[in-house]
Amino acid sequence: MGFKKSLIAVTATAAIAASAVPALALENEFHGMFRLFSAVSNFNNSETAAGFYDPYGIRKDPQTATYFEQRARLMYIAKANDDLKLVTHFEIDSRWGDAAYTNSRNRGGAIGADTVNLETKSVYLDFNIPGSGVNAKVGIQPYADVFKGVLFDADMAGLQVSRSFGNLDAGAGFFRFDDNSTGSVPGKRARDMFAATGKYAVTKDIKVGGAYYFIDDDRSAQDAYVAGSLFQLIGFADTSTLHNVGVNAEATFGPVTVDGFFVYQFGTLRAPVDRHISAFAGNVGARAKVGPGTARTEFLYVSGAKNANSSTFNGFQSVADENGYYGGNMQLLFRDAYAMTTDNALVYTPNNMDQGVVAGFVGYDLPITSKLSASANAGFAAVAKKWQTLGSADPDNKYLGTELNATVEYKLYDNMSVLGRGAYVILGSYYDGVAAGGENPDDPYMASLILNYAF
Repeated sequence: MGFKKSLIAVTATAAIAASAVPALALENEFHGMFRLFSAVSNFNNSETAAGFYDPYGIRKDPQTATYFEQRARLMYIAKANDDLKLVTHFEIDSRWGDAAYTNSRNRGGAIGADTVNLETKSVYLDFNIPGSGVNAKVGIQPYADVFKGVLFDADMAGLQVSRSFGNLDAGAGFFRFDDNSTGSVPGKRARDMFAATGKYAVTKDIKVGGAYYFIDDDRSAQDAYVAGSLFQLIGFADTSTLHNVGVNAEATFGPVTVDGFFVYQFGTLRAPVDRHISAFAGNVGARAKVGPGTARTEFLYVSGAKNANSSTFNGFQSVADENGYYGGNMQLLFRDAYAMTTDNALVYTPNNMDQGVVAGFVGYDLPITSKLSASANAGFAAVAKKWQTLGSADPDNKYLGTELNATVEYKLYDNMSVLGRGAYVILGSYYDGVAAGGENPDDPYMASLILNYAF
């Protein structure tokens, strides 16, 4: 009898304790994608993970590469209510046949698989601050500039807040790119960014905006060694500062939409000597309904520098390779929006090894049936300023090349498509005589077949 009384007492206590804890009814959201990218290409960087096209000193006719890459992205959102949610985003990459039984990112496609390969893209809290109208995102999150990605477009750790004031949307943020303070005080050898943005709807068809991004880099010269920009060539000795201020706009006039941006960059670079930086980037684009499809055009200019030692440096500083301009729908000339682990291009970053770029693009998108569509694009690119140590020996040879590409897409289901694509680049005089024996490298090409599923 005593045992029964004790059991009843324990059960009652547990019930009281459970009732004292507030119930948390979560809405669980799952999203993601799977992509298989198969390609045949003579693009000689196809064997590398990422980088600039590099035909220097190798045979003029590089070996043909064939590869199959797959990527899965999984997003889980724990939503407490309309004002509070946790967002997590993960990625699993591999190339068929690469490795097995190992612990490494971008591996696990060899026979046997069994590889620990799970990358964290985003983990952040998204919530509205009560009574303020302010939304906050805190943690590792995706964040891009308002200049079509020419400065940065990446996942990064930080805090951003935003609020609407009628027709005005305003935002601000702090992000820490790097903290190389091992053995010293945290934050003393860091690279931080402060951001302020705004967009105003003049009418429903006209929007204007602006942004200011301040990047403060306190890393040493050794720590600042990163690919694809001036940082790779000279690094930093002490604090370097970059101020980026610019405007953007979009306007619709009947069937035509025009948009663009201009961003000016100034500040101080500390190595090899103290120098002032004065650089800029600008863009204008348009799209319009033409016939049964949509026509597109884009123009991009990013300033470059001729050498590293001028007192005023004009090479626009993108944030390493954590950026990308995809407005031209290129596959080889600029970075491919569908590229995964193998991600390379003639113009891999808008900084373009401090030479900048002048580029133009045209394209046409044609819906054929409810399931079948096609797209064709053409683009050209040249360096804005040529370094004498890069490209052909002739300093006047600035033309990088012209790309022609096409895509046909067929929807097997509403959220699953098969894409067949082809791209060919006619190399410009910039690459004259740079292959082995002073020969001209063969023109790059790529044929690809993509299976894409999103949910």
